[in-house]
Amino acid sequence: MVVRLRLSRFGCKNKSFYRVIAPDSRYPGDGKHLEVLGYYNPLPGQDGGKRMGLNFERVKYYPSVGAQRSDPVQRLLFRAGLLPPPPMLAMGRKGGPRDTRPVHPMTGRILTPENSKNVGSEVASADVKVNGNEDAST
Repeated sequence: MVVRLRLSRFGCKNKSFYRVIAPDSRYPGDGKHLEVLGYYNPLPGQDGGKRMGLNFERVKYYPSVGAQRSDPVQRLLFRAGLLPPPPMLAMGRKGGPRDTRPVHPMTGRILTPENSKNVGSEVASADVKVNGNEDAST
């Protein structure tokens, strides 16, 4: 039995909300499940924010016993601070080979071995050239 953490849609037309559930992967998305782990409401509430509630103990337990996560659940867990950011790849031209160099998740810049050590810190732009000219801020 392979358990896969995924979202199950509830609500009515144009007012949906989701439950984070742990079903057997053979069951349909709205079918039988082992446990409800939380909820996610993408519609803004009165305070203007999206609402999410998770049972952190159980969300951490299931992957420790071999459960897989769906992509939307993985993004939710990243927003909740339970997972590191997913690896991003730079896009190549359409139909051509993809660029497999790693990309910084917040800035979108390609990481090189020199600046991959400084991922969390901002690098000063003293020697950066813009359109062939040196940066005017120096």
